[in-house]
Amino acid sequence: MKFLQSKLFAAVFGSVLFMLTLAFLTTKGLATLPQHERDQQPSSRYAANTEGTSWAFFNPEMEQLMTELRSERDALAAKEKQLNELSSRLRTERAELDDALKAIKKLQQQVDRDIYRIKEDEAANLKKLSKMYASMEPAGAAKILRELDDIIVVKILGLMKEAETGLILESMSRLGETETRRAASISENLRAATVNKPAAKP
Repeated sequence: MKFLQSKLFAAVFGSVLFMLTLAFLTTKGLATLPQHERDQQPSSRYAANTEGTSWAFFNPEMEQLMTELRSERDALAAKEKQLNELSSRLRTERAELDDALKAIKKLQQQVDRDIYRIKEDEAANLKKLSKMYASMEPAGAAKILRELDDIIVVKILGLMKEAETGLILESMSRLGETETRRAASISENLRAATVNKPAAKP
């Protein structure tokens, strides 16, 4: 009985009662917390978890970084796809442009040939002129031909023999630098153009 009445027993008994009361009130208080306050507690889904095995670790910052990297990867893949489509379209358009340029070049060649095509109403006159210039001295013929249009000159020289044409062009080149360039241009036109010579009458 003396032990129960001692100060030591009173102190121990008071401490035990205090601990039990505190534990009871704390447990009850947590159980009665409002829902919004309980929601503010860290969720196991978003709180960092570094306990247990390494593959079970969770770090919100790392997860956000991985999400951003995946977004950038998807954006780069989309841009790469767009660039590939653009490159393919450019190749197609370039091929079409090359075909168009070939067609234009072919048409230009045809037009050049048609320019030097001798029409029926001028065939007799051009044939007479070609014979006349062929019978002249090359220097004299060159001085006269320098006053004519290049198309007419090409048609006249195209009806002559190559040796006669060569002598006249040589004489033209001796008339100065300008006529030398013109003779070269006429020679190129004679090479590129197909002058249709009138058929000989039976």
